[in-house]
Amino acid sequence: MASLSYVDRVDHDLKQISAWSQEDADDLRAFLQELEESEHLLDRLSSWHYAHAYADPQFDCRAIDCLQRRGYNVYRLKALRLEWARRHYRILYAYDVAYDDFIVLAVVLRLTDRTPLELREYCYDYQPNHPISQRICTEYERLALPVRH
Repeated sequence: MASLSYVDRVDHDLKQISAWSQEDADDLRAFLQELEESEHLLDRLSSWHYAHAYADPQFDCRAIDCLQRRGYNVYRLKALRLEWARRHYRILYAYDVAYDDFIVLAVVLRLTDRTPLELREYCYDYQPNHPISQRICTEYERLALPVRH
């Protein structure tokens, strides 16, 4: 049976988002709660690319190429029904095949052309050498998840 868990740093991410917008943080927490409570939906999170757009919670997940190429089984998830969240936030998670576990590693602000200037320094756009990429790899290794070589 698949499960969803979180590294400690995710709470910090959500608190940072709360400082920008309490509503966004609450929506993201509720979205994660919906996923956590559905075995059917969790099973879809290990797809290389999957869109769940026909029923709530609507989401799109996709493997993060730059991290997959380095051997880390890491994906990004975006909520589709939350207008702001769809454009601006990504949930980054690892999949542990051996235990059928999903571990949320980060909730990040994604850089878009609509990102306010004052928030751009906090944004992540899947750059391999970005501090968030490094943080994800460090957490992944700390959890002793298998790295493919």
